[in-house]
Amino acid sequence: MNTARLAEFVVKTSLRDCPDAALAQVRRAALDSLGVVLAGAPEPVAMSVRAVARAEGGAPLCTVIGTSLRTSPTWASLANGTAGHAHDFDDTSFALMGHPSVPLLAAALAAAEAEPADGAAVVLAYLVGFEVSAALGAALNPDHYTRGWHATASIGSIGCAAAASSVLRLDPVQTRHALGLAASLASGLKENFGSMTKPFHAGHAARNGVFAAMVAREGLTASDSALEGRQGYAAAFSQTTLAPDAFDALGQRWQVLTSGIAIKPYPSCALTHSAIDALLALRARHGLAADQVAEVSVGVNHVVPDVLRHASPTSGLERKFSMQFCAAAALATGRVDLGSFGDGPVTDTGTRELMGRVRMVVDPKLPDGLNEHTWTRVSVRLRDGRTLESAPRGASGHPDQPLTDAQLRDKFLACAIPLIGAGEAEGVAAQLTHLEDIPDIRALTARLVTARD
Repeated sequence: MNTARLAEFVVKTSLRDCPDAALAQVRRAALDSLGVVLAGAPEPVAMSVRAVARAEGGAPLCTVIGTSLRTSPTWASLANGTAGHAHDFDDTSFALMGHPSVPLLAAALAAAEAEPADGAAVVLAYLVGFEVSAALGAALNPDHYTRGWHATASIGSIGCAAAASSVLRLDPVQTRHALGLAASLASGLKENFGSMTKPFHAGHAARNGVFAAMVAREGLTASDSALEGRQGYAAAFSQTTLAPDAFDALGQRWQVLTSGIAIKPYPSCALTHSAIDALLALRARHGLAADQVAEVSVGVNHVVPDVLRHASPTSGLERKFSMQFCAAAALATGRVDLGSFGDGPVTDTGTRELMGRVRMVVDPKLPDGLNEHTWTRVSVRLRDGRTLESAPRGASGHPDQPLTDAQLRDKFLACAIPLIGAGEAEGVAAQLTHLEDIPDIRALTARLVTARD
């Protein structure tokens, strides 16, 4: 049975079973994720979640990163997961077709602080959670995603339940119940992309996982076939039937290494990144200015228009899901960064005027693998009659062209220093190079607090 196979993998896997290369991926994911959680802590969506957490109260066992608040594991995981996705700057997985690391780490850190547990437990929890999420994603996508589910939450909730079950050391029966409960809690709609609810999805997944594991430990039960049953998770969430051997490769073929993790260089939807890279390169190579451009055409995969839905965005969050804005900003300003996505009117004249000359079209000649849905083909027609083209390409930060360790560290420091200062940020970056050796995870989380409410 598929649910039982997942539970067995979660319970029986030890850190000794995990390849060294997989541990290295976790360290990089943790550095990136903690940086974007810190950067997201001041954002309105994160403040809204904290306001309710503070009002409801909770045992002060866990850190709400980037703040002075301590609260219960479920509230901390919700708050940290939401903050980590507030800028849409956190990493992605092609198999999941969503954002794996922020929810998994939010869940694992909250569970580890509550126990308490060590860094090795957090690393193992991340890995088993990632593998469960990626295995489900590989089995159900792209149908699951194109039906309208935001896999970060709808699949990620089950991965987070696996992660929390690992930290809490549930037995196989308890873990199976936690996964079954998480299957009922799972949700998250792509229609909410471009609103505060999208970042909330990441917190929702983390909270679901922690809650499911905690109540399963206390005896709450779920169906033994919650995932594969006739009216179970797979049947409800996808037209794809889970094969009996869907999870046989768990622990033998590590998705964290094969499908990999894509770390974002830009704080916008990953489907904009290939075009941003191409346009920044064309701008630099040809010395382009916005007023030279008559039209930009961006060819995209067929899944993209339902995600990049905001041709005329009216807020910073909508601009993250607008090819028109991201392409125009790249060409007009030569950058796409956290400062590009403020609320209110678009202040840069070149960007504002160029947005109306950007077309996004489905290009059936683009490759269609799960790891290629982000590819684009870019053409820039100039007012002088020339046409500049960029061949089909993926994006920087993806597993085939990853950010260097130095680039990732620079991203972390840029996110973290405004909140915790340069000295502490440097210390956290150094500490994360040996995350699995931290004897008590609170030695890490204690460095991630500020005076902010």
